Amino acid sequence: MIKKILKILGLLILLLLIFVIGFFWRDSVSDKYEVSIKKEKIPTFKPVPLDFTHQYNSKKSLPIAPSALIDINNDNVDEVFFGGGMAQEDAIFAYRNNQFVNISSETKLPQKGTSTTTVGIISADFDNNGFTDLLIGREDGLHLYYNTNGVFSAQKIDTPMNEKSNPAGITVGDIDKDGDLDIFLATYLKKELMEGQTIFEDYEYGSTSELLLNNGDNTFKSITKQAGLDYIHNTFQGVLVDINNDSWLDLVVVHDTGEARTYKNNGDLTFTMKENPLTKKFAYPMGLAVGDYNNDGLVDFMFSNTGSTLPRFLAKGDIKNASLFNEKWILFRNEGGFKFKDVAEEVKIADYEFSWGCTFADMNNDGLQDLMVAENYVDLAPNKLFRLPSRLLIQKEDHTFVPTEEESGVINPNFGITALVSDFNKDGYLDMIWTNIDTPSLAYINQGGNNNFVQIDLEDNAEAQGAKVTIETRKKTLTDWLVTGEGLASDQTAILHFGLGKESEINKITVDYVNGKTFEIDHPESNRIIDIKAEIEVKKIRDSIAKAPVQ
Repeated sequence: MIKKILKILGLLILLLLIFVIGFFWRDSVSDKYEVSIKKEKIPTFKPVPLDFTHQYNSKKSLPIAPSALIDINNDNVDEVFFGGGMAQEDAIFAYRNNQFVNISSETKLPQKGTSTTTVGIISADFDNNGFTDLLIGREDGLHLYYNTNGVFSAQKIDTPMNEKSNPAGITVGDIDKDGDLDIFLATYLKKELMEGQTIFEDYEYGSTSELLLNNGDNTFKSITKQAGLDYIHNTFQGVLVDINNDSWLDLVVVHDTGEARTYKNNGDLTFTMKENPLTKKFAYPMGLAVGDYNNDGLVDFMFSNTGSTLPRFLAKGDIKNASLFNEKWILFRNEGGFKFKDVAEEVKIADYEFSWGCTFADMNNDGLQDLMVAENYVDLAPNKLFRLPSRLLIQKEDHTFVPTEEESGVINPNFGITALVSDFNKDGYLDMIWTNIDTPSLAYINQGGNNNFVQIDLEDNAEAQGAKVTIETRKKTLTDWLVTGEGLASDQTAILHFGLGKESEINKITVDYVNGKTFEIDHPESNRIIDIKAEIEVKKIRDSIAKAPVQ
């Protein structure tokens, strides 16, 4: 009798295993939508050498591998920072002679040692010396690497965290308009304290993120409780950005096994949580893309999720009311006034696979932001056999998205964390890197086309963080924001890129700063980088000449 029961149990387990693996196999070979796109809209890429393979300690570290774009020497070409695993040093690479070369020694990048893992990174100018610094998160807290003329020196920041919390994603901005950079540090439960990956309704399970106010000298104090942000939940990342165009930096927070939260900055160092389509519901939002996909001047957000890869009954974990669970990809279209609508199904991205970091950027210079989404989970056993491609989704004129990763030549067979995008070879088209965990990262150079562009170089300091840039042409208005933390525990370029399509004439560029200042440029030239600091200086000189008395 016992043998018979064991046989039946064994058969049931086998059938369940076949069923689950079937989901992974189907996901790895099937198309999600019937789609078509004009060939000329598909960007193509050529791989170039990049010798960085992340080393992941699955027993001690979170399954994230951070990376960041940083213009170290102010030549308008980004370098790339990769965070190392526990037994691996961090590294910085530069694009030279059609390949990426390790320049860590040139920059005197401080060594972190082999007892801690780098898990989060952003780049910004903390000391206002005109050079962009690095803020790095590790298990032992935050480290600020000051950049002086292309050389780094390290300073550890006293980071208030409870004993359960491990740093994850970082975002910075001037939340109180006092001229210095403040920090929102997302945290996740330490690896050794994790009890499972499908725990939703245990509200005491998780870590506590921190809002750190700059004292004015790049030391920080926690104002988490008084700001209204004291909660317990595993949080992968957040982004500070002005959601409602009132010039105050608001906060979007991404909870794993939870909700995406949108907080309004009240202007008095307090934040109020505002309802959105995921409020009091459950999902696995992990990555966060920030942009204006539909060109209406309002910031939109895309959240990655487990998608169609896992069977729903397994993915929903301990959720009692399954109707509150959303496993699909999520796109919040900003309707104004802190109102959002999830339009992922409408734009044809809802039904894709298990995903990680995500990034908005115009990869074909047609004036519409496209979407890159990293895939494959390093700690999910079936992903060892069945690899997802990672997605390059090109946006059509009707605001739907089409996967072109195969035609574009950027299929990623490794364990993806996020995409980084920057114009490394300065041809006016964005290039791309897949940052991967426990596998090699992959780099690609965009083969370009005939569309026009303009790039906006803002200073990477407190005044510029969160700035909104608007490009007006005869036929279109394009908008983007300088933010930190887009992707997953990583950071994008500080040079904002706008594709113009076949248009070459720009009527006006407007920069709206979070401190209330506005700067405008009338009829600038296209197909170049516009240095806003230099333009401001030129305007000051012209204004002084105009005001000078006639001799």
